[in-house]
Amino acid sequence: MRAVKPIFILFISIFFVQCSSEMVNLDKSKREVAFYYESGEYSKELKEILNDASKKISKNQNYENAAVVFDVDETVLSNYEHIKETGYGYVPELWYNWVNSAKAPAIPEVLEFYKNIVDKNIKIIFLTGRKSESYEATIKNLKETGFTEFDTLICKSKTYDGAPAGNYKRIERTVMTEKGYKIIACVGDQWSDMQGENTGEKIKLPNYLYYIE
Repeated sequence: MRAVKPIFILFISIFFVQCSSEMVNLDKSKREVAFYYESGEYSKELKEILNDASKKISKNQNYENAAVVFDVDETVLSNYEHIKETGYGYVPELWYNWVNSAKAPAIPEVLEFYKNIVDKNIKIIFLTGRKSESYEATIKNLKETGFTEFDTLICKSKTYDGAPAGNYKRIERTVMTEKGYKIIACVGDQWSDMQGENTGEKIKLPNYLYYIE
């Protein structure tokens, strides 16, 4: 398959305004994204989504081996400060170094949501697009930020080189169901986190920093 890499794009960096040919200034777009994340709007939107998600999960928590699948980046861990420092761009080497520094902070609203799920004795699966070389750093980062209880962390192995994120995650969810898990919800910041079957409730979190197919 054709190699596909995550493409980091700035939200609304290029679009037409009121059907004219005038494009939005890139600096203005960056300021709008920064305002969204730093003004409390991001937190407010997260709380609304997760409050609704908690109600949906409560209806399905009694399944045997019930599990919730979480993505990692921009779902449980925030890379906002790193992305802002790089001008809202993607520099592979800098990204790799950042991930392996294991310094990404938890997203507080999601951490609280996660703890409520753990309290219900629902199993937790982390399924990330991070490469397998970053497995140990990711485990460390998760545990040090409060995500201490989970059944497994799945990172993207070389087997999936070139595979779209949606296909990779769909296959791994199928593997989990074959192992006996009943996936009652998927939580992610990309629609590719929840493409295909074995998703349960689809809980899409906001991400205006980048898009992954």
